[in-house]
Amino acid sequence: MTERIIAFFMAFFAFLGLIDPLPGDVSSYSESENKLLEDHLRFSHGATVSLYADKYSKEPLLTGRTPGLCDLPEGAEASGASFVRASAWVSFSKSGNQRLRISGVPDAQITVSFNELNTKPYTVFTYFKKNVFYKINVSFPLRKNCVPTFISDSAYRCSVDYPSFGGEPSEPLSPLADVHLRDPYIMLDKDGFYYMTGTYDPVDWSNTREIHVYRSSDLTDWADLGALWSYERDATWQKELITDGSSPVWAPELHYLHGNYWICYSLGWGAMVGSVLKSTTGRPEGPYEDVVDGPLFDYIDSTFFEDDDGTVYAIWSDGQYAEMKKDMTGFRSAKRSLLSESGQPVGFEGCFVLKYNGLYYLCSSAYTVHYREDGTSYQTYERQTAWNNTKKYGSICQKNTETEKYRENKQLWI
Repeated sequence: MTERIIAFFMAFFAFLGLIDPLPGDVSSYSESENKLLEDHLRFSHGATVSLYADKYSKEPLLTGRTPGLCDLPEGAEASGASFVRASAWVSFSKSGNQRLRISGVPDAQITVSFNELNTKPYTVFTYFKKNVFYKINVSFPLRKNCVPTFISDSAYRCSVDYPSFGGEPSEPLSPLADVHLRDPYIMLDKDGFYYMTGTYDPVDWSNTREIHVYRSSDLTDWADLGALWSYERDATWQKELITDGSSPVWAPELHYLHGNYWICYSLGWGAMVGSVLKSTTGRPEGPYEDVVDGPLFDYIDSTFFEDDDGTVYAIWSDGQYAEMKKDMTGFRSAKRSLLSESGQPVGFEGCFVLKYNGLYYLCSSAYTVHYREDGTSYQTYERQTAWNNTKKYGSICQKNTETEKYRENKQLWI
């Protein structure tokens, strides 16, 4: 009965837009992925536990790997610590709330990280899908004669690293153009020309300064249309937000929507937000001005997707999305999160959506941890791709993807 009550309220709050809808209870991994997962857990099983002088200390006195979230690393007694913070990627054998708690110590706290950017306190409405790994964070005071114990309703497994599946590297890619850009984006416009944007001349990521647009008729020869927006010349609220004198302008994209040209862009290093520019002439070469006097997005790597009915969505960060107003000055709907079929985050950043032959394709960048036979690890940063066959873009969040695939190392280099 309790589970039914929780499910009812979860569905009700999802309908109101207060929380994200939950994935259906489906198998999280294929048979081959389960084998990869077991190989991963051979090397990564356990939790990361850090000991601190007190609750307010930021630098740990001691950090180590332990079998579980409440186990203490060797040397804990001699460290002089009085407070513990621990984290692990945890999967449960059954779906549900789990009624997480830490017994044996007072004032313990539990939070859940649903992705790298979204951490919330654990509550009775926190629903866990079986066999999906969630990052669980715990903290509690270290007391003599107290034995802390992490308890859940079902059996669980812990992993120090987020379980991720590696793949074979792709063949080396050939340069498309002799242009020094990062985060490239190319748009085929109604005039028959290709327009390319990206993080401009990033020798110094803290001072990329300008947004340039390049035009080409053949994807080979590109003409630089110049600095359509300059931090030194055009920035206003951006300089109030970034006070150290730097000018980190990242990942701009040019889009033609609602009869005009728009550039979504990001500010990095310390700000990590994004906003939108509007062409004041109705031409791709601008000039451009901010649509609002401040940021629109609460993280970097924003993009736009226009559905067949003309509805425009903004997607940014790790799969956050919302429907845009027609004047592009804000959102018509509450911010939601795109989820994969297994309930895993769709990536870390750099998301974008396209539609082809009736299918929606979602791409994102993500970090992947690879383990060698000797147990040592290395990390790569790559692109993963997923698709769904729902008939409306908004239902990606409601029904989630019915099929998902991961494509390694397919970044576009320019």
